Order: sequence, then C-alpha cells, then structure tokens
Amino acid sequence: MTKLLLLLSLLCAAHSAPLDSCARIDSCGECTGAADGFGYRCQWCGSSASCASEQSESLCHVDDMTLDKYNCPGNVSDVRYDESFMRQTVLPLIAATHSPDAPHLLSALESCFHDQIEIINSYEIFCEDTEVTTCFGYSAYLKDRNALVLAFRGTTTLFQLIDEGISFFLHPKVEFNVTEGVVDSYYLNAFYKLWEKGMRNDVEKVMREKEDVKFWFFGHSLGGGLASIASSYVAKTYGLDTNRSKLVTFGMPRIGDIDLAQAHDELVPDSWRIEHSKDPVPALPPRTFPDNIDQGSFHHKAEIWYPLGMAQGASFQVGSRPDTTVGRSVFPFNIEDHFTYFDVLLETWYLKGCNREEAIEK
Repeated sequence: MTKLLLLLSLLCAAHSAPLDSCARIDSCGECTGAADGFGYRCQWCGSSASCASEQSESLCHVDDMTLDKYNCPGNVSDVRYDESFMRQTVLPLIAATHSPDAPHLLSALESCFHDQIEIINSYEIFCEDTEVTTCFGYSAYLKDRNALVLAFRGTTTLFQLIDEGISFFLHPKVEFNVTEGVVDSYYLNAFYKLWEKGMRNDVEKVMREKEDVKFWFFGHSLGGGLASIASSYVAKTYGLDTNRSKLVTFGMPRIGDIDLAQAHDELVPDSWRIEHSKDPVPALPPRTFPDNIDQGSFHHKAEIWYPLGMAQGASFQVGSRPDTTVGRSVFPFNIEDHFTYFDVLLETWYLKGCNREEAIEK
C-alpha cells in the first residue's frame, strides 16, 4: 500500500509540474516559445497576462489566446492613427464603390476631391462561378497625393453577406503563392478576376507614368478582403518599398491564416482594420475554424475599434495585437453597424456625396 501511494503521489506531481512550468513564465514571447513537460505548447492569455499549458482548463476567451509570438501584445502608445484621413479621404473613396454607374461614381468623388481626382477605370465581375453575386472595384488617381487608389465594393445585400458566410465553411482555403499562407478561395478568385479584367493594366500604366507613385487599397467588408489581397499582391509582385503602400478596410472578415497575416504585415505595414462597435463580420470566421488558433482564420494588423459609435469625436481603441479580441463586439451584434461607418450609410452615400448637409445618410 505504501508503494502504491508513493507511485500515485509521483504521478500527480509529474502531471502538475508541466502545468506549473508554463504558469511560471511571465512574458508572452517566452511563453509562446515554450512547452510543458509533456511536450504540449504553452499559450499566452492576453486578458490575464498569464501563461498556461494548451492542455490546461482555462477561462481565457479564445480570442485572447495566442500560441504564436507574432500575436503577442505590443506597445501601441506611439501608433499614429489619422482619423481625419479616414473620414475625409478613405470614407468617400470606399462609399463611392456603391455608385450604380461611372457618371455617378465620378460625380460623387468630384464632390469631395474636385479636379484632383481622375477615374481611370471601373470593373464588375461575378464573384464566383455560380454567377450569383457580383464584385466591383475601380481605379483612380489622386493628383495632389500622387496616389493610385484601388477601391473595392463591400457586401451590398443580406443575401450576399450570407453567401460570403457560406463560403467560409464550404470554400477551401488555398495557397497564396505570392506570399506565405493560405487564403479563402472565394476572395482570391474574385481578386484575380478583377485583376485580369484590367486592374493589372491600370497599375502598370500608372507605375510607368508617375514617378514614386503611392498605392492605396481601400474596401469595406468583402471589398476589404479584396483590398487586403490586392495590397500584398501588388507590393510583392512589383517589389514596392513599404512606405509606398497603404491599406484601409472597414468591417473586414478574416480571409486567411496566421502565415498570410504575418507576410502581409511585412509587406504593407501601413494597414488599418477599422471596426464599428457591434459589427459582427470582423469576428468571422472564428479564429478556431477549421481546427485550432494557429492554423485557423487570422487577422493582420492593425485594429481600430470604435466601441460606442463613430460620430465625430467618438472614442476608439487601438488593438495591441494583430488579431485582437474582435469577438468582444459580436454578442449582441448589430448588423446595421456593418453597413454604417463614420455615421454614413455606405450604400446610399453616392446620392449626395460630399455635398450632403448632414453626415448621417439613413
């Protein structure tokens, strides 16, 4: 009996030691590179700033966990987020994607940028082979900024939003051969269709004609995913210096894995994912889909979250990690927050453009 008790004591001690070996670590970087005595990786919980074995029971929300040093919290006190640029420049360029035709597109944008904008081309294609929903994008040149803009239209109807949601579960993630990682095939195929439709020619023509031209990629929802792919693709394909590219998205879903996110951040560090309060789309698909938080869906940086609405002067939070706790804004979610950004209903903004008397277009 004494030997049996001793054996049980040793087994209990051996079982608890690995958990304690992770719990003794007090930094995210060290935690994500360590393992417990059984070989299970240690994981960092951002909300409690603590380390534990991935096999331990944890009250940490999945969006707060990280197994990879890439997603460790960083110092965001020196982040320079230019809200006036987002409101005055990005918002019109994204909202204009809902214009029904070229004349309305030009009229809406001229109301904001006057003679400083040149619309180069616009393109519309079927997003997928079933030819159910369409994707749209346009190219424009801002003369006073020496910037080529590629802007992509977001989700226009609840049906299309459902179609996108289904794609996360039915469409496979495929290798993004331009960089590391995998990307949702729905988004990648749509981007390539728009690219071959004429965007490639627009990019290469402006690159030949305009010295040191900057490249700006903007989009909302579905369009945010397309803009993200476009920004990495153009930066990598044409060897752009990191200071020549900018990406801004509104309500963008997760479109790839952690390897894709990390590769993107190296190519386009000037990236901003703006999220409106209870918009549920940035939390889709879940980080754990399809299997774990390493290989599942993942955001690149940098998150700017407006928890209490987006009126002028509203407070915002800067995410301290590339894929932060966007799950906080899901329940209860508000689908209207997905279609309204900076107090503008994006789908109807083009009717008045920058000539509107009030900011709210509902």
